[in-house]
Amino acid sequence: MRLMTYNIHGWRTTEGAPNLDALARVIADAGADIIGLNEVFYPRVVDGADGPALEALAARLGMHFVFGPCMRWPATDEMPADAYGNALLSRFPIIASAAHHLTPKEPHLQQILAGKEQRGLLEARIRLPGGKTFTAYVTHLDYSEEEARLVQVRLLQSWTSRDRNRPHVVMGDFNALNAWDLNGRQTSGLTHHKGSDLGGEDGPRVIARMEKAGYQDVCAIFGEPGRQSYIPSTDPPIRIDYIFASQPLIPHLRACEIWQEPPGQEASDHRPLIVDVEY
Repeated sequence: MRLMTYNIHGWRTTEGAPNLDALARVIADAGADIIGLNEVFYPRVVDGADGPALEALAARLGMHFVFGPCMRWPATDEMPADAYGNALLSRFPIIASAAHHLTPKEPHLQQILAGKEQRGLLEARIRLPGGKTFTAYVTHLDYSEEEARLVQVRLLQSWTSRDRNRPHVVMGDFNALNAWDLNGRQTSGLTHHKGSDLGGEDGPRVIARMEKAGYQDVCAIFGEPGRQSYIPSTDPPIRIDYIFASQPLIPHLRACEIWQEPPGQEASDHRPLIVDVEY
């Protein structure tokens, strides 16, 4: 099966045009079976669809879908028609799902996340052909500060640790750098347009924490370091999108690539990351 993680930029291209048609084309051309989506507004309606864009995308691809709200948008006392979060598309039936908020209980950790966007973790259990089940987690971490991402990764792992002995993936836009990609380059000054702390004062630590918990950045198994998933970055190229494999899944990994569209014609400000699994 082919897995994909894709930040879809809130249903718009970098120029602000609706990107539903382009997203459907990219996912279909890539042949992905299970797709984690970030920056999803649901049930937002966009040009090219009579109903919610997420439902339209799933229907065009012939897939099941589930949405995991992270926050209400805009923040109100009542849930508005447009919520913001992560989503998952699957060619196979989704038999269970849950949306977890990455909100700490400890006051000192709450202080680190004070004033930052609410983040979440979408958990989906999928029934594969032949009756096997497979769990995919989808998340999107804070863009502004490495310390905030470290708190969110700690909270994320409190949920994913239940599957530590089963094959599963954690995927999404981590807004974080892997030291492997940098190949010895310093992280000071590495930014993207919304944030200024991709590496942190003490260097990148978020990905190292995932690895310490037993996960493998699949890109670090296949291919060369220094590839680019965040399109506005140029010098150096920046990869902030990841698919992490649990230890039991690692023997089943077969390939990993960043999907390339014609330059200047990308559907989003991120390129999708693809992993092939024989499971």
